[in-house]
Amino acid sequence: MAWRIDKQADGRFAIYSSRIGDYIVIDADEAEIERIYAEKGVKVYLASARAQMTTRVTPVAAEGEEKIAASRLRGSTPKEGKVPIGVTGFTMSDDES
Repeated sequence: MAWRIDKQADGRFAIYSSRIGDYIVIDADEAEIERIYAEKGVKVYLASARAQMTTRVTPVAAEGEEKIAASRLRGSTPKEGKVPIGVTGFTMSDDES
């Protein structure tokens, strides 16, 4: 995404698109910015997943098949726990959406 979030003089937010050289969202509050980014994130992740499933499919190695079998026996896959979100200083855990 070639977007930048700017804070307007009145405290609201605007999203600037460097692709078109103009603001694509104005007068937004934090909740609106979160909603917009969540929707965009879903689209980006879905596109990536579709590409991986159709053009970049790799077979599971023998070690991976063993891990899959262990998850089946356990009844669930392991969780990643708390992981950093890039270099933001924020983290997300498996129980957050």
